[in-house]
Amino acid sequence: MAEFIIPVTETTDPFDQQVELDGLFYDLAFRWNPRGNHWSMDIGRDGAVSVYGIKLVSIDDLLEQYRRAEDLPPGTLFIEDLDGLDTDPNDTNFGDRVVLRYTEAV
Repeated sequence: MAEFIIPVTETTDPFDQQVELDGLFYDLAFRWNPRGNHWSMDIGRDGAVSVYGIKLVSIDDLLEQYRRAEDLPPGTLFIEDLDGLDTDPNDTNFGDRVVLRYTEAV
C-alpha cells in the first residue's frame, strides 16, 4: 500500500489538475475561499465531477462521507501538516507545509 503527496500549485488562484490514484486518472479542481478562509476541492473523472466542494481540513479521510458517489478513488485522501500540528491548509501554507496526501487501497 503506497502513500504519496499529491503536489499542488502554491497559489490562491483556482487551479485544476489531473492525478493518477490507484491506477486511474482523477480530475481535481481547487478553489480558495477568502470569505470562509479555507480551500475546497472538486473531484471526478473524465470531465464529470463526482463530488463538489470538499472542504480541505485535517481529518482522517476527506472522501469518507462521499463513498456512495460514483468514480471516487478507493484509497484514503487526507490533509497532513508536515510539522505535525494538524493545521488546515490556508492561503500561505497549502502545498508547502500542509499537503494533500493519498494512501492507495491496494
